[in-house]
Formats: sequence, C-alpha cells, structure tokens
Amino acid sequence: MLDFEDAVKGRRSIRSFLPENIPEEDIQKIISLATCAPSAGNYQDWRFKVVINKQVKSKMKEIVQSKLYFLAKQADKKNPESFRERKTSYLFADAPVALVVQTKLYRGALDELMIQCGYKEAEIDYLRMRPDLQTIGALIQTALLAAHSLGYGTCWLAAPNCARHELENLLEIRPPWSIAAIVAIGRPNESKSSKQKIDIDKITEIIY
Repeated sequence: MLDFEDAVKGRRSIRSFLPENIPEEDIQKIISLATCAPSAGNYQDWRFKVVINKQVKSKMKEIVQSKLYFLAKQADKKNPESFRERKTSYLFADAPVALVVQTKLYRGALDELMIQCGYKEAEIDYLRMRPDLQTIGALIQTALLAAHSLGYGTCWLAAPNCARHELENLLEIRPPWSIAAIVAIGRPNESKSSKQKIDIDKITEIIY
C-alpha cells in the first residue's frame, strides 16, 4: 500500500475502468478502512450495497437515464433525449463495482435539545450542517484513499441521486436508510495529471 501522503496526492477521479474483476477481499478491505472514518456520535450510520452484477448495474443506469430524460422534458429543454447520454451521471455502470453508500438522518442529544427549544427540523439542519452527511463525506473520502492505495481508481457520484427513490426501490433500500452516493471502483483505464490547487494562503486564515 502507498504511504499517506502519496495516497492523498495521487488520488484522482477516474471515469474509465478496465473490465477487470475486483477480488472480494479487496472490496472488504476498502470498506473496512472506510469505516475507520469519524462518525457523528460514533453512531457509524453507514451501510453498503456492493453491486457487481452487470444486469443490476444496467438497470440502475436505465433508471438514471429515464429520470434525466423526464427532468429535461419537464424543464422544456431542447433535445431532452440528449440528457440520457450524460455519462457522468451513470458511469458506475461501466465500473466493476458500484459501491452504493447509505446513510440515515442523525439526531443526537444536542439536536433533541434544540427540538425541545422549538427549533424546526430545517433550522437544525441549517445550523448543524447535517452531521450525518459530514459523516458520510469522511467515510467516502477514506474509501477513495483506501481504494487508491490498493491500485484502484474511483469516482464519487452524487448525480445518480436525482433518481434516488427509484434506485432505492430497485435495490430494496428502506427507511430510515437512504442512498448518499455511489462510488465507482475499478482498475483505471486512463491516467490523469494533477489539477492546479488553490494556494493555501488564499484559503487559510490563522488566528493567533
């Protein structure tokens, strides 16, 4: 495995994958390392569906394409059919593994206190910045680094969530769980150079 700095600096979003199966032990290792991420209240509110079956991935792709077309029609876009071909919304279908990451709403002691004080759910989410989604962000980033350290490429996808309810129905994901994102995983079929990052002096303020 790569050391930490190499893993962080070398990771890229990969959108083309070799048709090479991923050993189950590697998938388990990626998930195991990902769950070392911090979680709100240490509730570890995450679940996973590892979709390897090509027919299921194809059906997921069809669901997303149909939703994209429906949205384009509803918005009265010209050539709504072209929205079906927005591959970045369903590239998981061409990856050996589509890792479906699930979460559920977090409500800790502070949230309950705020509810008792009359705060609405939307106000709590606004003020607290959704600890459950912060948790999932930490989990997914850790998964991306774990996969990269094992020689795999990944792409973190939130676009398929436009059809979240339909995908949850297909994958039999029931409340209180919901899809947070899909991570495409596989051996890279492309190489990418690093992108220019904003100078840290422009984004950092040190308060002495």
